[in-house]
Amino acid sequence: MTPTPHDALFKSTFSQPEHAAAALRQVLPAALAARIDFASLALQSGSFIDEELAASQSDLLFSARLAEAPLFIYVLFEHQSTTHPLMAFRLLEYMVRIWKGHLGRHPRSTRLPAILPVVLHHSDTGWTAAVTFQDVIDLPPEVLRLIAAYVPHFRFVLDDISKETDEALRARAMTALGRLVLWCFRHARRPDELVARLSGWYEMVREVRGAPGAPGGGAALSRVWRYILNIADPAQPRELLQQLLVAAGPEAEEEIVTIADYLREQGRLAGEREGRQAGRLEGQRSTLLKLLRLRFGELPEPVVARVRAADAAQIEGWTERVLSSPTLDDCLTER
Repeated sequence: MTPTPHDALFKSTFSQPEHAAAALRQVLPAALAARIDFASLALQSGSFIDEELAASQSDLLFSARLAEAPLFIYVLFEHQSTTHPLMAFRLLEYMVRIWKGHLGRHPRSTRLPAILPVVLHHSDTGWTAAVTFQDVIDLPPEVLRLIAAYVPHFRFVLDDISKETDEALRARAMTALGRLVLWCFRHARRPDELVARLSGWYEMVREVRGAPGAPGGGAALSRVWRYILNIADPAQPRELLQQLLVAAGPEAEEEIVTIADYLREQGRLAGEREGRQAGRLEGQRSTLLKLLRLRFGELPEPVVARVRAADAAQIEGWTERVLSSPTLDDCLTER
């Protein structure tokens, strides 16, 4: 079970140039897309987002050729419940990191490759923030015009799937897997609704299964089923699994059951690990209480309650001080 299922499905799908190229052609201005050599599209290593944002953002960096010149295409996937008003500033930070990395690899460079920033977004509200950097500058429009030539000025490409209909997603000129994954993201906040609607995408599922080579087929669908089962937190998991089996069709039964068994086993193992850790901590608390009683006599009830609520670090520190502390208060003093 992954704590970042959106990230896992996004990267496993759109890190493949075939799916990325089709998605980019869909959202870029036609004149710009026509000048990009998508046959040269290649995934680059690294992530540029801040660590504390990793739970709500994912990113991919590609290189390509634009009118015979080098180009970076930076794709940021934002999957949080609201829109960040300073997204343009975040993108500028990430773009500078990309340029710095490029200069580190090419220290003799005197010019920088272009970076095309693209944001894929879904949230409860849909996109509500600025898409140009100058729109986040705190100046009246008439004053901003006077300084505009002296501050950064760029616009990012926004693909907001928050309000897209199923029909619009189905009609996109993308690979079948790309459309199916975007549809999953579109409905991810309500997994029960996602599963209920899945039967309407049965033909798309069949198209993905029949796709030749690594980008499609059963392996790709397995990642989709894993994603759905990972994000679901239903009160009746068995009923959800049965709905998924019906909606996905008989061809998917073995894949889904295998993944469901795996996720349950991972959950059981995680629960056992947590149980063992809790058991060890409770044993350490009991041992400390015994030592305290031997050293200082009968313990006041607030002291017992304090030990029972203490974490592992506190228990370890107090245990080390039992024999050397002259009083009970001195032993339990935080240091």
